[in-house]
Amino acid sequence: MRTDPYGSIFRSSILPILDRLNGTDIDRKLRLLQSWEHLDPGEIRARQDRRLEDVVAGARKSCPFYAERWGRKELGPSSAYGPLSGLPVVAKADLRDAAGSFPVPGHQRKVVASRTSGSTGSPMIFYRSMEQESWFWALRMRIWGWAGYRPGDPYLTINLNPRLAWKKRLQDVLFRCTYLTFNADNQDSARIVEVLRSRRIPNLNGFSSSLFVLARYMKERGIPNPGVSGVTSTGDTLFPEYREAVESAFGTRVLDYYGAGGEGLHLASQCPQSGSRYHLHPENAVVEILDDEGPAAPGIPGRIVVTQLDNPAMPLIRYELGDVAVGAPDGTRCECGRTLPMLERIEGRIPDLIVAPDGTFLVMHFFVVLFKNLQQVDRYQILQDRKETIVARLVARPGADRSGIEAAVRKAVSEATRGTLGTEFQWLEEIPLSGAGKRRLVISRFGREALMAHPASSSAPGRP
Repeated sequence: MRTDPYGSIFRSSILPILDRLNGTDIDRKLRLLQSWEHLDPGEIRARQDRRLEDVVAGARKSCPFYAERWGRKELGPSSAYGPLSGLPVVAKADLRDAAGSFPVPGHQRKVVASRTSGSTGSPMIFYRSMEQESWFWALRMRIWGWAGYRPGDPYLTINLNPRLAWKKRLQDVLFRCTYLTFNADNQDSARIVEVLRSRRIPNLNGFSSSLFVLARYMKERGIPNPGVSGVTSTGDTLFPEYREAVESAFGTRVLDYYGAGGEGLHLASQCPQSGSRYHLHPENAVVEILDDEGPAAPGIPGRIVVTQLDNPAMPLIRYELGDVAVGAPDGTRCECGRTLPMLERIEGRIPDLIVAPDGTFLVMHFFVVLFKNLQQVDRYQILQDRKETIVARLVARPGADRSGIEAAVRKAVSEATRGTLGTEFQWLEEIPLSGAGKRRLVISRFGREALMAHPASSSAPGRP
């Protein structure tokens, strides 16, 4: 039994106090989430349906964007959810074109403005109500909890956005979060391992590709697990090779989860017993897997379309994420005993690794953060057909300083790869979609080759 006085104080006192100060309701929502996990599936669906009806009715009445869009009588795909059937699907471009419509007129309460990371090459700003913000944090705690985390436990998050605001830094202190940035493995892996060991941090979270590069660094140098007992991955695809390497390095099953951070969505996550499947989180969202006409049959890939249930500031109703998933057959249950609905698998996140001539990996989110801070770029894609050079395919916004953008990108790439990787540029009117219907952010001939050149141990525990 772990003895952790601070963790107990955090759960009993600090988290409720933070809720009151911030206008959130994370503590209560976490307890609600825990109470839903073993309900009868029919009751889960009934509760979800009631909330969905209220969301659609509220948007029709109070949100000009949806009132105007639905008033055109343009039919969208059918749905297994009555209030959504026939409503048109909304893309990120639709919301960007209507940026002045949000937050919804008349929404007077506090909102969180979140600039999306643009993992499909198209950044923008989303607004979240404090109700949605509460669900976002509570769902994260549920997801990490399945890997052994308890609110107040120390954890390390690998990200690329530097912590600059004092409120974020104070939050990290209170939550016992060690927040480290990660650009290229030669710069950051040794530091991460040392911090995990010296601070005795049991919980590790990061982008799948970053965790893979960290695990590869450890395995090549014979570095043992520095004390991590729970690992969660998100942000890009947890390829089988990634999973095997990370599980071999840390000796525990990686629990992957899926959502859209900028939009404030945690949609699906794995548990220790779910294999390759994912539990959905129906308390806060409706997830549809659609083909062109309506729900895709179980076992057949379809587009992920989501409806939020608690964001009156900027309702997302039949919002397409640009990813592909496969629904599980009706009635599929997990060995863990939870009765939450499930996805068979998530297929559509297809980032890759850029490999510099000196062997340095640049993970996908290096470019996500780079272009997040270059808002004059509307869309972007990185190609690597030659080992010594990448090509940045860019779509400019009106008035963009193209020479300044090129200089910033070239400088960032050169610094991260110690001057070994060059950058060329193509300015386009549009960037084509991949065969999966998604705009791939990074396409490299060499990332998968480099991955296979460093095979992981076949003794990875817990692999489905």
